[in-house]
Amino acid sequence: MWFFLSILSSLTFGLAGFMMKASSAKKGSTDHLLWGLYLSGTIGFFIWALYTQAFEWNLSILLGGTMVGLGSAFGNLLFMKALDYGPASLTSPVTNGNILFIVGLSVLYYGEQLSLNEWIGTCLLILAMMLLPIDPNEQLRIRHHSWYFLVIAAMFLFFLRNGGLKITEEMNLPNVMILFVGYFFGFIWFSLKAKHPKHLSTTKSAKRIGLYWGIGSGLFSFAGMQMYALALEEGPASIVSPIFATNSLVVAILSIWIFRERLSIIQTLSLIIFVTGLISIRL
Repeated sequence: MWFFLSILSSLTFGLAGFMMKASSAKKGSTDHLLWGLYLSGTIGFFIWALYTQAFEWNLSILLGGTMVGLGSAFGNLLFMKALDYGPASLTSPVTNGNILFIVGLSVLYYGEQLSLNEWIGTCLLILAMMLLPIDPNEQLRIRHHSWYFLVIAAMFLFFLRNGGLKITEEMNLPNVMILFVGYFFGFIWFSLKAKHPKHLSTTKSAKRIGLYWGIGSGLFSFAGMQMYALALEEGPASIVSPIFATNSLVVAILSIWIFRERLSIIQTLSLIIFVTGLISIRL
Protein backbone atom coordinates (compact mmCIF):
# COMPACT_ATOMS: atom_id res chain seq x y z
CA MET A 1 0.00 0.00 0.00
CA TRP A 2 2.83 2.40 0.84
CA PHE A 3 4.22 2.10 -2.72
CA PHE A 4 0.96 3.27 -4.29
CA LEU A 5 0.58 6.01 -1.67
CA SER A 6 4.07 7.21 -2.61
CA ILE A 7 3.14 7.39 -6.28
CA LEU A 8 -0.17 9.14 -5.51
CA SER A 9 1.64 11.64 -3.28
CA SER A 10 4.03 12.44 -6.15
CA LEU A 11 1.16 12.84 -8.63
CA THR A 12 -0.90 15.01 -6.28
CA PHE A 13 1.98 17.20 -5.11
CA GLY A 14 2.98 17.52 -8.76
CA LEU A 15 -0.47 18.98 -9.51
CA ALA A 16 0.16 21.54 -6.78
CA GLY A 17 3.47 22.45 -8.42
CA PHE A 18 1.81 22.74 -11.83
CA MET A 19 -0.76 25.18 -10.41
CA MET A 20 2.10 27.31 -9.10
CA LYS A 21 3.61 27.27 -12.59
CA ALA A 22 0.22 28.19 -14.11
CA SER A 23 -0.07 31.17 -11.76
CA SER A 24 3.38 32.35 -12.79
CA ALA A 25 2.49 31.94 -16.48
CA LYS A 26 -0.61 34.09 -15.94
CA LYS A 27 1.43 36.77 -14.09
CA GLY A 28 -0.04 36.08 -10.68
CA SER A 29 1.52 37.51 -7.51
CA THR A 30 3.94 34.97 -5.98
CA ASP A 31 3.36 36.14 -2.39
CA HIS A 32 -0.42 35.93 -2.79
CA LEU A 33 -0.03 32.53 -4.45
CA LEU A 34 1.90 31.18 -1.47
CA TRP A 35 -0.48 32.88 0.97
CA GLY A 36 -3.42 31.09 -0.68
CA LEU A 37 -1.48 27.82 -0.76
CA TYR A 38 -0.71 27.82 2.95
CA LEU A 39 -4.22 29.05 3.79
CA SER A 40 -6.06 26.17 2.11
CA GLY A 41 -3.34 23.71 3.16
CA THR A 42 -3.69 24.74 6.80
CA ILE A 43 -7.47 24.35 6.65
CA GLY A 44 -7.07 20.94 5.01
CA PHE A 45 -4.77 19.61 7.73
CA PHE A 46 -6.96 21.12 10.46
CA ILE A 47 -10.06 19.32 9.15
CA TRP A 48 -8.13 16.07 8.65
CA ALA A 49 -6.73 16.25 12.20
CA LEU A 50 -10.25 16.66 13.59
CA TYR A 51 -11.60 13.87 11.37
CA THR A 52 -8.90 11.41 12.43
CA GLN A 53 -9.07 12.59 16.05
CA ALA A 54 -5.36 13.35 15.96
CA PHE A 55 -5.70 16.94 17.15
CA GLU A 56 -3.33 17.43 20.08
CA TRP A 57 -0.70 19.84 21.29
CA ASN A 58 2.65 19.42 23.00
CA LEU A 59 6.09 20.97 22.76
CA SER A 60 7.45 18.22 20.50
CA ILE A 61 4.66 18.76 17.97
CA LEU A 62 5.19 22.52 17.99
CA LEU A 63 8.95 22.17 17.51
CA GLY A 64 8.63 19.48 14.86
CA GLY A 65 5.93 21.41 12.99
CA THR A 66 7.96 24.61 13.11
CA MET A 67 10.97 22.73 11.72
CA VAL A 68 8.90 21.41 8.79
CA GLY A 69 7.31 24.85 8.28
CA LEU A 70 10.70 26.55 8.18
CA GLY A 71 11.92 24.06 5.62
CA SER A 72 8.84 24.46 3.44
CA ALA A 73 8.40 28.25 3.50
CA PHE A 74 12.02 29.40 3.45
CA GLY A 75 13.16 26.56 1.21
CA ASN A 76 10.76 27.78 -1.49
CA LEU A 77 11.85 31.39 -0.97
CA LEU A 78 15.58 30.64 -1.25
CA PHE A 79 15.02 28.36 -4.23
CA MET A 80 13.22 31.15 -6.12
CA LYS A 81 15.96 33.59 -5.13
CA ALA A 82 18.68 31.20 -6.33
CA LEU A 83 17.06 31.18 -9.77
CA ASP A 84 17.87 34.91 -10.00
CA TYR A 85 21.60 34.14 -9.78
CA GLY A 86 21.98 30.83 -11.58
CA PRO A 87 20.35 28.56 -14.18
CA ALA A 88 17.50 26.23 -13.27
CA SER A 89 19.46 23.39 -14.88
CA LEU A 90 21.92 23.60 -11.99
CA THR A 91 19.74 25.02 -9.22
CA SER A 92 17.02 22.36 -9.24
CA PRO A 93 19.29 19.26 -9.23
CA VAL A 94 21.45 20.65 -6.42
CA THR A 95 18.51 21.54 -4.16
CA ASN A 96 16.94 18.14 -4.90
CA GLY A 97 20.13 16.62 -3.52
CA ASN A 98 18.41 16.71 -0.11
CA ILE A 99 16.93 13.33 -1.07
CA LEU A 100 20.39 11.78 -0.74
CA PHE A 101 20.49 12.98 2.89
CA ILE A 102 17.10 11.38 3.57
CA VAL A 103 18.23 8.08 2.07
CA GLY A 104 21.45 8.24 4.10
CA LEU A 105 19.56 9.09 7.30
CA SER A 106 17.11 6.23 6.77
CA VAL A 107 19.75 3.59 6.00
CA LEU A 108 22.58 4.61 8.31
CA TYR A 109 20.69 5.95 11.33
CA TYR A 110 17.34 4.17 11.27
CA GLY A 111 18.70 0.90 9.89
CA GLU A 112 16.47 0.52 6.83
CA GLN A 113 17.58 -2.32 4.56
CA LEU A 114 16.95 -2.45 0.81
CA SER A 115 17.25 -5.32 -1.64
CA LEU A 116 19.49 -5.00 -4.70
CA ASN A 117 16.50 -4.25 -6.94
CA GLU A 118 15.30 -1.57 -4.52
CA TRP A 119 18.75 0.02 -4.44
CA ILE A 120 18.89 0.06 -8.25
CA GLY A 121 15.36 1.49 -8.48
CA THR A 122 16.06 4.18 -5.88
CA CYS A 123 19.25 5.26 -7.64
CA LEU A 124 17.39 5.40 -10.97
CA LEU A 125 14.66 7.60 -9.45
CA ILE A 126 17.26 10.01 -8.08
CA LEU A 127 19.04 10.06 -11.45
CA ALA A 128 15.74 10.79 -13.25
CA MET A 129 15.00 13.65 -10.86
CA MET A 130 18.47 15.13 -11.40
CA LEU A 131 18.30 14.89 -15.20
CA LEU A 132 14.81 16.35 -15.63
CA PRO A 133 15.55 20.09 -15.25
CA ILE A 134 18.67 20.04 -17.44
CA ASP A 135 18.23 22.26 -20.48
CA PRO A 136 20.97 21.78 -23.11
CA ASN A 137 20.13 25.19 -24.59
CA GLU A 138 20.59 27.04 -21.30
CA GLN A 139 23.84 28.83 -20.55
CA LEU A 140 25.22 27.14 -17.43
CA ARG A 141 26.75 30.21 -15.88
CA ILE A 142 26.61 31.31 -12.23
CA ARG A 143 25.96 35.04 -12.22
CA HIS A 144 26.77 35.69 -8.57
CA HIS A 145 28.61 33.94 -5.74
CA SER A 146 25.44 34.22 -3.60
CA TRP A 147 24.03 31.34 -5.67
CA TYR A 148 26.22 28.81 -3.86
CA PHE A 149 24.96 29.87 -0.43
CA LEU A 150 21.34 29.99 -1.58
CA VAL A 151 21.24 26.52 -3.14
CA ILE A 152 23.03 24.86 -0.21
CA ALA A 153 20.70 26.60 2.26
CA ALA A 154 17.64 25.65 0.17
CA MET A 155 18.82 22.03 0.00
CA PHE A 156 19.18 21.90 3.78
CA LEU A 157 15.75 23.53 4.28
CA PHE A 158 14.03 21.07 1.95
CA PHE A 159 15.67 18.31 3.96
CA LEU A 160 14.04 19.81 7.07
CA ARG A 161 10.66 19.55 5.32
CA ASN A 162 10.90 16.05 3.82
CA GLY A 163 13.40 14.49 6.20
CA GLY A 164 11.73 16.19 9.15
CA LEU A 165 8.62 14.10 8.58
CA LYS A 166 10.74 10.94 8.72
CA ILE A 167 12.24 12.07 12.02
CA THR A 168 8.88 13.00 13.59
CA GLU A 169 7.36 9.73 12.35
CA GLU A 170 10.15 7.79 14.07
CA MET A 171 9.36 9.80 17.23
CA ASN A 172 5.75 8.54 16.99
CA LEU A 173 4.42 12.06 16.61
CA PRO A 174 1.19 12.56 14.62
CA ASN A 175 2.43 13.86 11.29
CA VAL A 176 -0.96 15.39 10.48
CA MET A 177 -0.38 17.78 13.39
CA ILE A 178 3.24 18.33 12.36
CA LEU A 179 2.04 19.34 8.90
CA PHE A 180 -0.77 21.47 10.32
CA VAL A 181 1.70 23.45 12.43
CA GLY A 182 4.13 23.65 9.50
CA TYR A 183 1.54 24.99 7.06
CA PHE A 184 0.15 27.37 9.68
CA PHE A 185 3.68 28.75 10.07
CA GLY A 186 3.81 29.31 6.30
CA PHE A 187 0.38 30.95 6.38
CA ILE A 188 1.47 33.45 9.06
CA TRP A 189 4.70 34.26 7.23
CA PHE A 190 3.09 34.85 3.84
CA SER A 191 0.22 36.78 5.40
CA LEU A 192 2.84 39.30 6.46
CA LYS A 193 4.56 39.13 3.07
CA ALA A 194 1.29 39.71 1.20
CA LYS A 195 0.72 42.91 3.18
CA HIS A 196 4.21 44.26 2.47
CA PRO A 197 4.22 47.86 1.11
CA LYS A 198 5.84 46.60 -2.11
CA HIS A 199 2.45 45.15 -3.08
CA LEU A 200 0.85 48.60 -3.24
CA SER A 201 1.83 48.64 -6.91
CA THR A 202 0.67 45.06 -7.52
CA THR A 203 -2.50 44.98 -9.60
CA LYS A 204 -5.72 43.49 -8.25
CA SER A 205 -5.69 41.07 -11.15
CA ALA A 206 -2.24 39.73 -10.22
CA LYS A 207 -3.30 39.35 -6.60
CA ARG A 208 -6.53 37.58 -7.56
CA ILE A 209 -4.80 35.21 -9.99
CA GLY A 210 -2.14 34.34 -7.43
CA LEU A 211 -4.74 33.79 -4.69
CA TYR A 212 -7.04 31.57 -6.75
CA TRP A 213 -4.26 29.36 -8.06
CA GLY A 214 -2.68 29.31 -4.60
CA ILE A 215 -5.84 28.04 -2.92
CA GLY A 216 -6.13 25.24 -5.48
CA SER A 217 -2.45 24.44 -5.16
CA GLY A 218 -2.76 24.30 -1.38
CA LEU A 219 -5.51 21.68 -1.56
CA PHE A 220 -3.37 19.39 -3.72
CA SER A 221 -0.32 20.18 -1.60
CA PHE A 222 -2.27 19.12 1.50
CA ALA A 223 -3.34 15.86 -0.14
CA GLY A 224 0.15 15.13 -1.47
CA MET A 225 1.96 15.77 1.80
CA GLN A 226 -0.62 13.80 3.79
CA MET A 227 -0.23 10.77 1.53
CA TYR A 228 3.55 11.17 1.76
CA ALA A 229 3.28 11.12 5.56
CA LEU A 230 1.07 8.01 5.45
CA ALA A 231 3.51 6.28 3.09
CA LEU A 232 6.36 7.00 5.52
CA GLU A 233 4.42 5.25 8.29
CA GLU A 234 4.32 1.99 6.33
CA GLY A 235 7.26 2.06 3.91
CA PRO A 236 11.01 2.80 3.96
CA ALA A 237 11.83 6.50 3.62
CA SER A 238 14.84 5.54 1.50
CA ILE A 239 12.34 4.57 -1.23
CA VAL A 240 9.29 6.69 -0.39
CA SER A 241 11.19 10.00 -0.45
CA PRO A 242 12.79 9.53 -3.91
CA ILE A 243 9.40 8.52 -5.35
CA PHE A 244 7.75 11.58 -3.80
CA ALA A 245 10.53 13.84 -5.08
CA THR A 246 9.71 12.88 -8.66
CA ASN A 247 6.64 15.16 -8.46
CA SER A 248 8.68 17.46 -10.72
CA LEU A 249 8.07 14.93 -13.50
CA VAL A 250 4.33 15.53 -13.15
CA VAL A 251 4.88 19.28 -13.51
CA ALA A 252 6.98 18.70 -16.63
CA ILE A 253 4.44 16.38 -18.26
CA LEU A 254 1.49 18.71 -17.55
CA SER A 255 3.48 21.71 -18.82
CA ILE A 256 4.20 19.85 -22.05
CA TRP A 257 0.52 18.94 -22.40
CA ILE A 258 -1.12 22.21 -21.32
CA PHE A 259 1.44 24.85 -22.35
CA ARG A 260 2.63 22.94 -25.43
CA GLU A 261 6.20 22.85 -24.17
CA ARG A 262 8.49 20.54 -26.13
CA LEU A 263 9.93 17.41 -24.54
CA SER A 264 13.71 17.47 -24.88
CA ILE A 265 15.82 14.36 -25.43
CA ILE A 266 17.11 14.60 -21.85
CA GLN A 267 13.57 14.89 -20.45
CA THR A 268 12.50 11.85 -22.49
CA LEU A 269 15.47 9.92 -21.08
CA SER A 270 14.50 11.09 -17.59
CA LEU A 271 10.96 9.70 -17.98
CA ILE A 272 12.28 6.37 -19.24
CA ILE A 273 14.69 6.11 -16.28
CA PHE A 274 11.84 7.02 -13.89
CA VAL A 275 9.57 4.23 -15.15
CA THR A 276 12.48 1.76 -15.11
CA GLY A 277 13.22 2.73 -11.51
CA LEU A 278 9.62 2.12 -10.37
CA ILE A 279 9.57 -1.27 -12.12
CA SER A 280 12.86 -2.23 -10.49
CA ILE A 281 11.55 -1.37 -7.03
CA ARG A 282 8.38 -3.44 -7.51
CA LEU A 283 10.39 -6.45 -8.69
